[in-house]
Amino acid sequence: MPLKLCLVGAGHMGRIHALKLAGMKDVTLTCVVDTNRAIAEETAGSLGVKGSDRLEDALADGVQGAVIASTTGTHFAVAREFLKRGLPVFVEKPIAADPAEAEALIGLALEKGVLLQVGHIERFSPVFRRVSRSIGAPLSMEARRTGAFTGRSIDIDVVHDLMIHDIDLVLSLNKTAVARISAQGTPVLTKKIDVARARIEFADGCVASLCASRVSKTKERSFAVVEKGRYVYLDLGVGSFFSVESDKLGRKKVSHYQAPRPDPLKDELRAFIRAVRESGIAVVDGEDGLRALVTADAISAEIERRLSERRAG
Repeated sequence: MPLKLCLVGAGHMGRIHALKLAGMKDVTLTCVVDTNRAIAEETAGSLGVKGSDRLEDALADGVQGAVIASTTGTHFAVAREFLKRGLPVFVEKPIAADPAEAEALIGLALEKGVLLQVGHIERFSPVFRRVSRSIGAPLSMEARRTGAFTGRSIDIDVVHDLMIHDIDLVLSLNKTAVARISAQGTPVLTKKIDVARARIEFADGCVASLCASRVSKTKERSFAVVEKGRYVYLDLGVGSFFSVESDKLGRKKVSHYQAPRPDPLKDELRAFIRAVRESGIAVVDGEDGLRALVTADAISAEIERRLSERRAG
């Protein structure tokens, strides 16, 4: 029997989720809900399902789980309604507006024994999955994520909007504690931080340098890892990687890979569906979402501190 899933949030990402879900033979999209009823009905109508501005409609019709792509500030309240009913939830990143909300969702999912998956999409990039299996002890990591201003997600800053993708990736590759964070950034076209740079130092000595901008002329999604005797460069935008490494005799080996038709958003939804039906274990769980959020909050706080000092000076 198809799995009955509803979608909450019919903005840019929500519409993409709706299209992916509607195209899956083993899923029945039961309802699309958005606070803007017209947008909900437009998205739902194009897929032949019900559109509504009432969360109660999403909870009806024997729904078996939810995909939440509403604004960040609503994640906690919406996800809680499903989790407390024992229904599995996929919630877009960031997991919640603050760590306390994230911890409450994690606790509720544990209490009810249901799945909570967070939408850190880059974990499902085919090139990242291929490379991450062979990464042992990174010495350094560097990520750049830039794009033109779209006017979307301006309820959060660029750290929680874009950089958090790469924060999650570096945290997934280095499980040691974050020892120190330094960061700088500035608002440009919004009242929140639009450009940010951060340096994360880990307890084992590894350093990650991250750059994010949502007011850039060019689009970039690059991620590089340095290990002893190995350098790997990933282009997450096109789904390719390049690596060069040397063996014990100093001989160099160069590798290239291009993923065929990468679709990480579909892959993360498929992973959610498999986990609901089979394992009950999320590839990116609530704890992963919490750790990324705590680190993003620390970076934003450091940027705001430096901006305040500059204004005061």
